[in-house]
Amino acid sequence: MVVVTRSMAARRASLVHALPHDMAVEIAGRVAATSPRPVGDLRSLRASCRAMRAACGDRSVGRRVALEREAAMLWSDSERYLAVVGSLSGAGNPEACFLSGVALAFAHRCARPGAELLGRAAAAGHKVAAYVLALVLYKAGGASDVARRHIRQVEGEAAEAGGGGGYKYNKKTATRRSNQECVRCRAQAVAAVQQATWKMAELSDPVPEVVAPPEDEGSHLCTASGCGVREAWCEWSIFCSEDCRIRYECAMFFSQLPLTVANFVT
Repeated sequence: MVVVTRSMAARRASLVHALPHDMAVEIAGRVAATSPRPVGDLRSLRASCRAMRAACGDRSVGRRVALEREAAMLWSDSERYLAVVGSLSGAGNPEACFLSGVALAFAHRCARPGAELLGRAAAAGHKVAAYVLALVLYKAGGASDVARRHIRQVEGEAAEAGGGGGYKYNKKTATRRSNQECVRCRAQAVAAVQQATWKMAELSDPVPEVVAPPEDEGSHLCTASGCGVREAWCEWSIFCSEDCRIRYECAMFFSQLPLTVANFVT
């Protein structure tokens, strides 16, 4: 049994106070990123001393919180969970921005602010946010180039830096336009929409295994041989063009949402 005296506790407190702020922020950030219960552990760390309280309030710590590990809180204390998501989205946390963006776009009919939050998450490397944002923009029309760029981000296709830090597609290395990563992101995106809109309507039954890309106004369905056909023993397909791929994903994703939810995004 170890007895902690007042002098020992005071010595430990003085050591914490002696930490540079940047080091305290790094400690708090590691807790946020690696703890199995980051919200509770950060609360305890915040209460330990003034130095850690200041460190835990740093926006960089909020951005590193592994929010997906707090999923159980959604069912045990939904109000607290939503408050945490709102606070972390303000700090730029990618997962919180994704969840808030989905809720705004699909549950609250606020497509523009929802797209802005999804864009923040996508810029931080959140692939599911990039997937949803691509489809929302493509369905709304007028932003097809941006939508294609986000689908390329999802698939991790070769790209090279453009002028001004932008994104330039490298066509030479993009010989196979598959939707392998889109299939994985689609399942997570549908689950996120279901979580955000469960009070509105239940998701419909799964769509058939093969869904043809929808016909756009003024165009025709793709007639290229093998376009959209699944690879053997795989859940993903190969497409003849970027437009065919994104139209296919629009059909697959929005057909899994009830009309009362999918029609919010126009």
